[in-house]
Amino acid sequence: MALFKKKKSAEEQKIEVSEPVAQEEISEEIEVGEGEEVDGEVTENVGEPGIEEEEIGEELDEDVKGYADSLLSYFSTAQAKQFNNYKRGKETKENILASAYNHLEKTLKVKKRHIPKVMEIFEKFVFGYHILDDLIKDMDVSDIKVVGTEDIRVKVKGRRRSSGLKFSSKAELDRFISIIATKNEVNVSNINAIQTFTDKTTNPDFILRITVLDSFVTSAGHSYMHIRKIPKTKMSKEQLIEAGLVTPDQIEYLIKAVRAGKKMIFTGKGASGKTTMLNFLLDQIPEDMSGMVIQENEELFTDVHPDLMFLKVRMNSGESKVRYDLKDLTIAGLLTDLDYFVIGEIKGDEALYFLNAANTGHVCLGTVHGESSIKAVDKVVDYMKYASDYKKVDLMKMLGSLDIIVYLENFKCKEISEIVGFDEAREDLIYNTIYMNQTPTGNESKVVI
Repeated sequence: MALFKKKKSAEEQKIEVSEPVAQEEISEEIEVGEGEEVDGEVTENVGEPGIEEEEIGEELDEDVKGYADSLLSYFSTAQAKQFNNYKRGKETKENILASAYNHLEKTLKVKKRHIPKVMEIFEKFVFGYHILDDLIKDMDVSDIKVVGTEDIRVKVKGRRRSSGLKFSSKAELDRFISIIATKNEVNVSNINAIQTFTDKTTNPDFILRITVLDSFVTSAGHSYMHIRKIPKTKMSKEQLIEAGLVTPDQIEYLIKAVRAGKKMIFTGKGASGKTTMLNFLLDQIPEDMSGMVIQENEELFTDVHPDLMFLKVRMNSGESKVRYDLKDLTIAGLLTDLDYFVIGEIKGDEALYFLNAANTGHVCLGTVHGESSIKAVDKVVDYMKYASDYKKVDLMKMLGSLDIIVYLENFKCKEISEIVGFDEAREDLIYNTIYMNQTPTGNESKVVI
């Protein structure tokens, strides 16, 4: 039964009343069939007042939000398995939407006029990133950081600014993070309050590296979320030069170094270009060479090399004892027939095993956070000491097996230094800096001929 308005005659609309009458009271709303006569008048179909109209009342909005909350809560708990099966390719989007519609209609008894809007909210949460969707699709945005319900920050071409977006409440933010975690098979709770994971399937253009800090470990009373976007299409040599990451002679130097089997570390702070640079160079490894890439977050990949294996960290979740960290995977890599050994990010005692690989004939490539090409070595030494009783001077000597340190800053390859020996008197490595501030220093390379 549709809802129609009965047309009033001119005389009826001129009726004097002693009290003001609200505009919506001028027309009587009655349920009749379209085209039927009412008091001699033919009814006019004005459509069912639904959620598409601008005149939605606050009450209707609240109803829709309430139903959406209930539906999302149901799918992130009782139906979490269906989420996970979809992520694994064992469930279809159509089936999930059908289940959601059925739950609204049969279980929650939602009025049909509310269902389309509720389903729209549900679909954005489940198959996208809700209010962050446009930011994730934006090719110029590299990072999205949810600092608070009304404070969503972005990094656009290296510069941070406000996105202008906000969540309506802490409850909406909490629900959003819960759904994102659930659909990526991650449990966020008091015993798993710090989680980092990768979403490779939601967006066709980007791999999303996500870090969640639950409210259990924050001082703000709410959770934080950071999303780093890694393009699924690697930048070409020409694009890297055009973007200013490298100069033409720098990229030729690095390509020649990788193909010649030189051992390299890329250093810099977050979003400096380390992963972009290393990702490009993976494709430059000769095809007759074998390699293994070990990483905590699935950011490094190749679509062209036939003999690269990729391993990822598996952290224990909840009370589970299953855990394979960077150290475990690095040790496993040493037992495999490899030529190239790559660690996505060195940040702990796996540094010692990385160096063991470098000292046993493997071509090692990796990234580490550092302030310059030379200070990166000190950082690696610190990590190596976590897993050994070696003196610093002995570890420095061992690091002499590395060939090149590349320092990146603000998406620019600022420094390239070669390790060419060890100074016994100073107990330090001897460096030959080839590039400083992207400019040749005039020193000839002693590593890449």
